[in-house]
Amino acid sequence: MRALAIVQNRLLELLRDDLSNHVANALINVDGQLKTYPIFKTSISGMKVTKYIYLDDVQSQGQIQAASLVDSSGNALAVKPLSITKGDSGLLIAFEFEVKVEVSTT
Repeated sequence: MRALAIVQNRLLELLRDDLSNHVANALINVDGQLKTYPIFKTSISGMKVTKYIYLDDVQSQGQIQAASLVDSSGNALAVKPLSITKGDSGLLIAFEFEVKVEVSTT
């Protein structure tokens, strides 16, 4: 019988931070047009990472159809379909990730 590996918190922290560091910016689909936005804020709590994108009161008025987080090469890492009509008020979009690891018993 094999002994199970016990994942240490440090490994989870490394995976969480690595995930967070791969996100370079966001692409927002507004009325069919893709616009690039910086990450407004990153929040880390335990094994959760939340990336926030903020569209201020004058940015991207219209139909918000999707938001994507992308890496430095422009590859999509996470996509959130949306259906929001943005007027002249600000909009905060959040992506939340939680790192969990399962160890196989085989």
